[in-house]
Amino acid sequence: MLYAATAVIYRRAFKSRQRETYRLGRQMFSGTLLAHLAFIIYFTVIFRRMPIATVSETFGTFVFLTAATYWVLESWLQEFSMGVLLLPIFLILLAIGNLTFRGDEAIAPILKDVKFGAHVIAMLLGYGAFLLSFIASLLHQLLIREIRQHQLGVFYSRLPSLPFFEKISNSAIDIGLVFATIGMGLGIYFASKVWGNSVFGEPKLFSAALTWVIYCVHAIGRRAFNFSGQRAANIALAGFGWLMFSYLIISMLFTKIHYFA
Repeated sequence: MLYAATAVIYRRAFKSRQRETYRLGRQMFSGTLLAHLAFIIYFTVIFRRMPIATVSETFGTFVFLTAATYWVLESWLQEFSMGVLLLPIFLILLAIGNLTFRGDEAIAPILKDVKFGAHVIAMLLGYGAFLLSFIASLLHQLLIREIRQHQLGVFYSRLPSLPFFEKISNSAIDIGLVFATIGMGLGIYFASKVWGNSVFGEPKLFSAALTWVIYCVHAIGRRAFNFSGQRAANIALAGFGWLMFSYLIISMLFTKIHYFA
C-alpha cells in the first residue's frame, strides 16, 4: 500500500510539475523505504536468515534494493521522472511475490548461509541496476519517438535530455555487470560445492549467463563499436526482457536448485 500511495503521488507530480507534490512524494518514498527496511530487519531477526530463499522473498528484497538505489540516484540528480515508471513496476513485482507466496515451502540449508546470501544480494543488486537501465532506455525511446514524429507532447515537456537517459542507462549497465559477475562467480562456486557438476546442467545457469552476455555486448559495443542512442537502448531493453522471461519462466518452472537466476 505504501508503494502504491507513493506511485500515485509521483504520477500527480509528473503531470502537475509542482515542487510541493514532488517533495510530498519524496517524503512518502523515504517513509516507504524505512518501513520496508524495518520489515527486512524483523524478518532476519525472527527467522535468522535474509529474505532471499524463495521467489516471494527475493521479489520483495529485489524491490527494496532497487528502490533504495533509485532513491540515492534521485537524491543525487534531483530528477524524479524515472520514478513515474519505476514505482508501478515495483507494485507489479510485489504483486507477483504475493501471488507466489507459499507458507509451507521448504528452505534448503545452504540458503540460510550468510556467504551464499552474498551471492544472492550481488545478483539482485546487478538486476536492480539492469532495471534502472531498462527504465532509462524506455524513456529515451519514448522521448526520441516524440522528437522524430514532431509531436512534442508530455514526454518532451517533462523529461530531461536524451543524453541524460543514455548516460544513466550506460552507467547502470556497467555497475550491474560488476555485481552480476561477482554474483555469478560466487553462485557457481558455492553451488558446485553442494551439488557438484550437476549445477552446470541447470537451465537457470544458462539463462543467467545469457543475460550476462547480452549486457556485455552492450558494454563492449559502446566502447569498441561506438554503440549509442537507439541501438544501445534497444540492447538494454532486450536484455531486461530476457532477464524477466528467464526469471519468471525458466527459473520458476525448470530449476532444480533454487528459485533465483
